[in-house]
Amino acid sequence: MSKRRVTIVDDDGRHLMACYVSAESSDLEGADLDGLLASGISTLRGRNCTGASLYAALLQETDLSSCDFEGADLRGANLKGARLYAACLRDADMGLDALGGPVRLQGADLREATLGGCRLSGAEYDATTRFPPGFDPDAAGMVKAD
Repeated sequence: MSKRRVTIVDDDGRHLMACYVSAESSDLEGADLDGLLASGISTLRGRNCTGASLYAALLQETDLSSCDFEGADLRGANLKGARLYAACLRDADMGLDALGGPVRLQGADLREATLGGCRLSGAEYDATTRFPPGFDPDAAGMVKAD
């Protein structure tokens, strides 16, 4: 299978990470972005990360609005204060990581996000986390953190 190199940069154009994806992919589909350190940036906004692995990624305060994370692995990710407005998280894994560590969603904005089939058991939220209308974090197995 043919691959192409994709570089992720911050808002000032500084290199954060490089990865290889299928030559047929149009963006970051299936990319290995495990451990990505991308706090507070907006360059990922609207990206297609379908099936990507963002295991233990540090994405706090990052603008991930309208990103497509369908089927992505976000276990152990720090998404505190992240903007996930209108993001697709259908069938994404946001459960506990291999050591029992939670996804951190304190202060995250999930309004208008698609959460159908998203595994959220054990993920942490707080009083400032914003959810889509009608979403019940307790019914999804999420844990309220102080």
